[in-house]
Amino acid sequence: MLGSHPATFQDNHRLLDPERETHRFLEIDLKTPKLNVLHSSLWLAGLPRPARPLHRQRRLFRTIYLTELPDEHMVWDKNAMFVKPCPPYLLDHDHWQKSLCPDESLFRSACGLLLSYVWLVSYPSDFRIAKETGVIPDAVTWEAWTALARDLLRRLESGRLQIDRRYRYGELRLSRLDLLYRVNPSRFSVHSLVYGFMPGSTWSADFFGRNFGWILAVFIYVTVVLSALQVGLATERLQGSVAFQGLSYGLALTSIAVVLAAVALMDRRRNDPRSAE
Repeated sequence: MLGSHPATFQDNHRLLDPERETHRFLEIDLKTPKLNVLHSSLWLAGLPRPARPLHRQRRLFRTIYLTELPDEHMVWDKNAMFVKPCPPYLLDHDHWQKSLCPDESLFRSACGLLLSYVWLVSYPSDFRIAKETGVIPDAVTWEAWTALARDLLRRLESGRLQIDRRYRYGELRLSRLDLLYRVNPSRFSVHSLVYGFMPGSTWSADFFGRNFGWILAVFIYVTVVLSALQVGLATERLQGSVAFQGLSYGLALTSIAVVLAAVALMDRRRNDPRSAE
């Protein structure tokens, strides 16, 4: 086998040996349970097409960050693209025969994950980036990679390659996944509401940091207008004024609309336009 399993892995905060708990390790290392929960809504977070190769990710000013969690593989946010390094055992025929082929769900997940690397590494330039960033093991040569990719495509075209449904989609946007994960009724909890799809994500802090001036200005204007209306309605002269009552009603609705429009505008500005291609 090229390389080996990691030294240890974690399962529900327990530290385990992948050589002893091989099946459980493969489940954690290959399956995408969080994305499967959201599958019916994934079209809101990405397109049903292959991910763009690594050289194209660089062209979009995205930095490649490694993640060992398969749920985070090919998830992007602003100038970041999260990629799971190709597990060495996916390039070992004996490991497929022994541990992956007997389990249909593991087999589908492994095939889908391997296909995703074929998407990401198409050209020699992609191959160089993959080696630089640690996406592909050092022992793999360009000739070996080309042979593997073409064999995988032949199997896919012939219908012999069965892939997990997650890999019907390529790149997925983190901000959309965060929203979907927070409001998903089947997974709704305080934890998912607070932390979203990827705990530790700093997108909300970046968002408020860049748009604090806008938020403060909108808040002040709306507060002043609504306070003035409240004072006016408290006076005897204006309490019975039908015209002022109508004006107050209209301005209240307008204030709400302005707040919603400002939030929508800031959300568009939060996303880097160069990453929206």
